[in-house]
Amino acid sequence: MIKRFTLLALLSIFSICNQGFAQCTPDVSLTIPGIYPDSATGLPAGVLGQPYSEVIQVRVLTDTSLLGLPVIVTSITITGVTGLPPGITYSCNPANCIFPGGTNGCILLSGTPTSAGAFTMNVDLEVAGTLFGSPLTQPSTVDYYVININSTSGVNELGAVKFDLLQNKPNPAINFTDVTYSSPIGGDFTLRVYNMIGKEVFDQTVRGMAGLNTVRVNTSDFAPGVYMLSIENGSSVVTRRMIVSRK
Repeated sequence: MIKRFTLLALLSIFSICNQGFAQCTPDVSLTIPGIYPDSATGLPAGVLGQPYSEVIQVRVLTDTSLLGLPVIVTSITITGVTGLPPGITYSCNPANCIFPGGTNGCILLSGTPTSAGAFTMNVDLEVAGTLFGSPLTQPSTVDYYVININSTSGVNELGAVKFDLLQNKPNPAINFTDVTYSSPIGGDFTLRVYNMIGKEVFDQTVRGMAGLNTVRVNTSDFAPGVYMLSIENGSSVVTRRMIVSRK
């Protein structure tokens, strides 16, 4: 009877933990080694007391150099994430936070923030590899992410929605991306995309309402790279960076 009770208790605990466990999905279309979003794009802001969820995608390189010598990368291990806003936690996929060389992984940031402010997040990691067949490890830290937790959702002191451009999703984009902007009044808005040398590659006039509006942009003809995305209301322009990737 005692053994049976213990088994049932363990199964119940496992069930509760499993229901509360969230996991991201690696974007296997990313083939260029790096961490996405990059330092230029950053992480989107959150709102105090409202659920927050954002994914950091990782594509692990297969080789690098140390002091000019060739190193074969076997894995990158996320050893910790610090500086998160209170109420926000992280989880990895793979769940052990070990990303083998040449693979894709991701980190999910999720939860409900309990404090407002600007929080500098550090992702501590350890790069493991071999140099001429001998194993070596190298610690590193990604320290350019800042998560802003606002006390209100795009509302100023007078209670009016402000003209703003949110980070496009998905980012990196492959075949499309959804662009969301807010405005205190309805009207015609101009949406433009520029490449990194300032050439306009997309221009569309959209009709928006007061509040939040979302426009889907076809990026299938865009070359992979970093772009500037802007929205104009006739008197103001708001700009963000976006990334286009390919499978």
